[in-house]
Amino acid sequence: MPIPRRTRIINSSRVIRELWVNGPMSRAAIAKSLDMNKSSMTQIVEELIRYHVLKEGSIIEAGPKGGRKATELRLNKDWFYIMGIELRSDSYTALAIDIEGNILYSNTVPQGFSSENFIQDFDELVSHLVAETVFLDRPLLGIGIGFSGIVDTEKQIIIKSISLEFEKPFDFGKSIQGKYDFPILLENDANCGAWGEVVQHRRKQLKNFLFILIEFWKHYHDDVGRPRPTIGIGMGFNGKIYHGSQWSSGEFRSMLNIDPSSCEQIALPSPDSTWDITENPAALRAYIKELCSHVAFLTNVLDVSTIFIGGDTEQFASFIIDLLHQEIDLNSLKGRELHHSIKLSTLGYHAVSFGAAALVLDTVFMNLEPLDHFEKSRLKPLFFMNET
Repeated sequence: MPIPRRTRIINSSRVIRELWVNGPMSRAAIAKSLDMNKSSMTQIVEELIRYHVLKEGSIIEAGPKGGRKATELRLNKDWFYIMGIELRSDSYTALAIDIEGNILYSNTVPQGFSSENFIQDFDELVSHLVAETVFLDRPLLGIGIGFSGIVDTEKQIIIKSISLEFEKPFDFGKSIQGKYDFPILLENDANCGAWGEVVQHRRKQLKNFLFILIEFWKHYHDDVGRPRPTIGIGMGFNGKIYHGSQWSSGEFRSMLNIDPSSCEQIALPSPDSTWDITENPAALRAYIKELCSHVAFLTNVLDVSTIFIGGDTEQFASFIIDLLHQEIDLNSLKGRELHHSIKLSTLGYHAVSFGAAALVLDTVFMNLEPLDHFEKSRLKPLFFMNET
């Protein structure tokens, strides 16, 4: 008896997700993990192999207690690709990844974005990138956008962005998403960095952590202005990103910056309009130290044990980890034994664009909710089954 369509899609997604999270497994191991009967598993696996979603791999030898040999099942990494884009006021970084997170394409282009002509500029960018990645010769599953600003991810609305000059809410969902056959998901840039770590560490099931995004860039309209450092904080609890009650979780301003007229997150000495903090080692270290004191406070109050640091990390990679450890110790109660893992993100300047793509992967493979809102969300985890 054929499996009903919706049940088949859900069970197929569960099989795909199991392999995506845990890596290659035998049919029996998948069936046991998902509590699925042999008949249903056989039908689903045969269909997924026919649609080139799964591949059969090597033979798994029987264990010491005997039993039959089994064939390894793995996801076909050539099944599709996902694109992630970080939008800045002075440039964009775009990359394409496969199902395992391998980077297939990457490019950074000095093209600015702002609220003025945003829809037209964005449409032209997507058209260009889709054409640019046609050589991958596989379907595009979706695009994730890492955006510098406050984003309501549930309604897909840009609430505000200082750097990209969005002074009033912009409905990204209604203005842009409906134009495409594939889903486009918008998220804050620091949160994208956090999503990237969730996906990178999915087999370790990353729980509670902070992602600190530090970038140095120039305001798009200020051709002679100084590169302006920016800070964003992504917070992960129980493997999911915390957005806050008003979607502004992670927005940062130093408690020591008490000048109400200052638009800087951390107040800086400014000898002249062309001054660059990255060219002044003492000023850069003071800037990072002030940030670390705030991160230490959050780390101890929230009791997180893992901290990732991403963005333009080459500027401060040599000292930030030791400095943050010191600040965490200084901020903690005496006698308390602390164990923290502080790591530079392996994704470097790709942290946001990779995380934006990772958000699409997480939504499709980690969350089965889109299956209950198939048309509304435009997310099609098993788009190849639309024909049946």
